[in-house]
Amino acid sequence: MLFRAMARPMPIIRTDMSDETNAGGLGGQDDIWNITEVIERRAAENPAAMALILADRVLSYRELVTAIHVVARVLLDRGVQPRQTLGVSMGQTALHLVTLLAIARIGAVAVPLHTSLPAARRVQVARRFNVSAVVSGRGDMQLEGWPFISLDGVDQAAGGTLLPPSGTQRDDPCWLSLSSGTTGEPKGVLRTHGYMLDRVGKSSFARGPHSRLLPMDLNFGIGFGQAMRMLVLGGAVVLAPNPLPAHLAYMVRSHAVTHWLVSPALAEEVLALLEDDGIHFPTLDYLQVVGDTPSPRLLDALFRRFTPNVYVAYGVSEIGQIAIADPDTLRRAPASVGRVCPWVRLEVVDGDDRPVPAGQSGRLRVKLDYMFNDYHLDPAHTSTCFRDGWYYPRDRARLDAEGLLYIEGREDDVFNIGGGKVYFRDVDGAFETHPAVREAAAFVWRQAAGRDLLAIAVNIGAQVSGQQLLSWAERTLGPQCPERIVFVDSFVRSETGKILRDRLTENFSERA
Repeated sequence: MLFRAMARPMPIIRTDMSDETNAGGLGGQDDIWNITEVIERRAAENPAAMALILADRVLSYRELVTAIHVVARVLLDRGVQPRQTLGVSMGQTALHLVTLLAIARIGAVAVPLHTSLPAARRVQVARRFNVSAVVSGRGDMQLEGWPFISLDGVDQAAGGTLLPPSGTQRDDPCWLSLSSGTTGEPKGVLRTHGYMLDRVGKSSFARGPHSRLLPMDLNFGIGFGQAMRMLVLGGAVVLAPNPLPAHLAYMVRSHAVTHWLVSPALAEEVLALLEDDGIHFPTLDYLQVVGDTPSPRLLDALFRRFTPNVYVAYGVSEIGQIAIADPDTLRRAPASVGRVCPWVRLEVVDGDDRPVPAGQSGRLRVKLDYMFNDYHLDPAHTSTCFRDGWYYPRDRARLDAEGLLYIEGREDDVFNIGGGKVYFRDVDGAFETHPAVREAAAFVWRQAAGRDLLAIAVNIGAQVSGQQLLSWAERTLGPQCPERIVFVDSFVRSETGKILRDRLTENFSERA
């Protein structure tokens, strides 16, 4: 099944964004490629419009642009040059978003150094991606051996002369999107201004001046990218510095959020807080579940208690969004991630890269216009995942006869039993059909002596014993039944909510 990519756009704001889903990008006459300058154009059209909504105040577009230029001048005064790589260590704050846009405005490149990481891990990322200085509003984010630019105490409303035009070109870099910021060796894709603006129109949902987005973590592409796109289109970004589910739910309700991206794990935590039946978030035009496919039970609860406007997306940090399931699709095919986006070409192939028939599982590969072809400064991972113009996300998948995409787990999330393959995702899904199980994750239990075992970790919502679950699983899964079961209160997850199975193996395996 092939999908033609759309032509590359010319990035200048249109005043009429009523048909954004069909726009394919930003079209116009002027050659403005700097993402921040495009936002400045939006500010010039309606300077008093709300740009950032915080827990205690609101910033207009005029105030946002002023703050961006104040921070940009601080960076320039400290000697920052175009294409210089800056590590940014900040939380979910207005200063963080302003700083990212200020770095882009002067033509430098931002590399996220997440504040939750220990200093040793931040040093690892800084060294790996040639960070030249660290920027933060917190003094405790300094790294030994790196120059530090403190933004603590900077008066973002100070004003002053605005910077001249940047001269930014389409292929100039502005942001390093990391595939992982919590565990393992990070991989990064260097995003350009042209790429970021190209993705404004390549979106599955409409946004405009009346839209309000509660973004995910700004340290990751799915957070910063969505926030930037909302500002380009004249909407408002709602920032909740406190990541607790109760606080996020409060911000959605009290500030009339229209667009909210959540992981299945966060959705479960918010659901546990909702005592009354009925729709709790009536302003939501678009609730997008990202990071993993939600269970049918969770989907039903979201439709009944969050909003009828539930979508499930599949994407990867290297490419962006690949497929989307709308509410109608989810009601009749809840296990799917919907149809492949029209700007993506996708194939399910066998081990020899030959497309397989509809309904048959295989490895996924994708390509699209204006796609990057490498991991930044990482030739080893590049050769594994980027080949012949295709990107291989290392996911198993299938396309049905209707063209709906089903993600069946990671290629390496597999366990051999008696010569047969057991896929972790299949075991997860079976356990999640049990009425007492909220969420489940299969993993490898390594024994100090002897063979490895298939195990399952479960988070339950009702009382059930391990033996009861195993007896049920033996009847349900037969020879694919796990040999160990553990109960957990929560799972260690990636930035988009995916369960980190290697952490389960690390925590529960036996040691010699």
